[in-house]
Order: sequence, then structure tokens, then C-alpha cells
Amino acid sequence: MTGMHWTLKPRIWHFLQSSARMYSTEISVGADKTLLSKLRKQTGFTFSNCKKALTKFNNDYDQAKKWLVEEAQKEGWARATKLQTRPMSQGLVAIVADNKQATMIEVNCETDFVARNDKFTSLVTKLAQECSAYFEALQEKEVSLGKAELDQIKSSEATTLADLVVLNVANLGENMSLRRGVFIKADDGTVLSTYVHPNTIKSQSSQKVLLGKYGAIVEMRQAKTVDKPALSLSDLGSHLCQHIVGMNPRTIGEYIPREKKEEPIEERPLGDEDEATSDTEGSSKVVEVEDDRLLNQEFLLDTSMTVGELVSLNEVEILQFRRFACGEELEDEKQ
Repeated sequence: MTGMHWTLKPRIWHFLQSSARMYSTEISVGADKTLLSKLRKQTGFTFSNCKKALTKFNNDYDQAKKWLVEEAQKEGWARATKLQTRPMSQGLVAIVADNKQATMIEVNCETDFVARNDKFTSLVTKLAQECSAYFEALQEKEVSLGKAELDQIKSSEATTLADLVVLNVANLGENMSLRRGVFIKADDGTVLSTYVHPNTIKSQSSQKVLLGKYGAIVEMRQAKTVDKPALSLSDLGSHLCQHIVGMNPRTIGEYIPREKKEEPIEERPLGDEDEATSDTEGSSKVVEVEDDRLLNQEFLLDTSMTVGELVSLNEVEILQFRRFACGEELEDEKQ
């Protein structure tokens, strides 16, 4: 009897150990290293959170990814609510364009450090691509949207653009906002040119997305009678966009040839001092307004001529332009 007891004991102990191991395996499986690396790379979430997700769902990649996104959105919305009053003067302007259509957006954050972060540039690139696809599907000549409308746009992943932003709020810990976006589609016989400054921030996307602190789009039409323009339309458009970024015109204005500007003023009898003062003030207001008119500004890259003279020389008509400066004060936000 005693011998049988000692014979059975090791067997019982082995059975209990095996059962414990099986029970432990059923409860939790360690995170697969390959899946862990893939999940970390694709989502950008921390190593520990990715490991937690894979462990929680026994290495079911899709379930782990879905859970991570849902949790990050919850955290992001909560953090975004706390941070919503913090100012956002930094960020990036992004442009997605070809000769026939162009999308430009502004995405803000709090610091330049985050604005240069790879996660933030990836977010801005993604938002620009999503906005471009949305605007193109509208089949409109022009579209201009503010934050409220942009936030509600559905992304290709079936979430809203606001959801994409808050995921990065959770990741980077700063207030962020998709502030505004514009879209222009060229007509038959017109072309679009774009430019960002500084063009040193690289997008990781295979689709060409320009990133910078300033951006400009200009739509032009060239006369069909031009044989040999001084500049190619591509170069001219690029130069005009650089000028628009640098000189910040408000309107296109009307081109006035230099000889007409320099025509002598007819002599008139001197009136009282009040009339003279009034004329002087009126003159200074005209000059100030003209300085805001694109065609009357001295050309940034060659101050010996005006923009009007440049486009006249190339027989080009500027139809419209848009300019974004990251963090600039907007009229509709002053209310």
C-alpha cells in the first residue's frame, strides 16, 4: 500500500503540472514577435500596448489592431477635450496636385518639434490624400471647407478625419486640428501651379504630397497666339507661386502699364489746406491698396518689373490664386 502511494505520487504530480500548463496556455498566449513588429510598424502605437493587444486576443492580428484603434480613439477624444483650449500656432500646409487639380490643407499642432515628427507628417500626408479624394469625387470647380466640415469627412478606412486626428493626439500628446482645406479644378485651356515653402519636409507617401509652412496655388491661362514665351508655363507658374507666398497679395488687381502710371498729372489751382490733405490721404490709400494687388506688386525674383509686366510679357492671364500660411489669423476666426 505504501509502495503504491509512492508510485502514484510522481504520476499525479506530473498530471497536475501538465494541467496547469494547459490551463495557462488557454488563458493567454505570448505575443508573436513577427506580429508584434508588424502591428507596431503599421499602427505606430507603443510596444507595450501592441504586446498587450496581441496577448489579449491570442495573436489575432485583426482583432488586436481593431482594439488598439478603438482604445486609442477613446483616449484621444478624452485628451483632445482636455487640450482643446491650448493654442496651435505650428503645423504644416500640404498640397496634392497635378496640372488639372489641386488640394491644399492646413493641419495645426502646438510645437514645431511635433510638426517635424514623422508621425505628424504621416498624419498630414494621409489627411491631404483623403481630402483630395473627397474633393475630386464632388466634381466641383472649387471647394473651400473649414474645420467643422472637414472633421466629418469619411476616410477610406470608414472613420472620420476627426478620428484620424485624435488618434495622433493620443500618440503625440498635443492639441491638433485639421483647420481648413481648398480644392481647385482647372478648366479647359487653364493650368494649375503649386508651391510650398520651405520644401524640405519629405512625405513618406508614394503619391506626391508637398509639405511646408506656406503654400500657394495659382490658376492661369495662356494666349493661344504665343509662339515663344519668355518662360515656360511651368516655370512661370512656379515663380508666381513663390511670389504669392513671399509677398502675400490679397487680390489679383488690374494690370496698368508703367507708361500710363507715369503720365503727368494735370496742374490745378491750389485749394485750401484741407483739400490738399484730403488728396494726400486718398493717394496714400490708393498706394496701399495697390500694394495688396498681385499684378501691381514688384516681382519678388526681379524687382525691375511688376508681376503685371511679367505675365503680360508671357501673354498669360492669372485667373485666381490661394495662399495658406500655417497659423495665420483668419478673418472668420476673429468673430
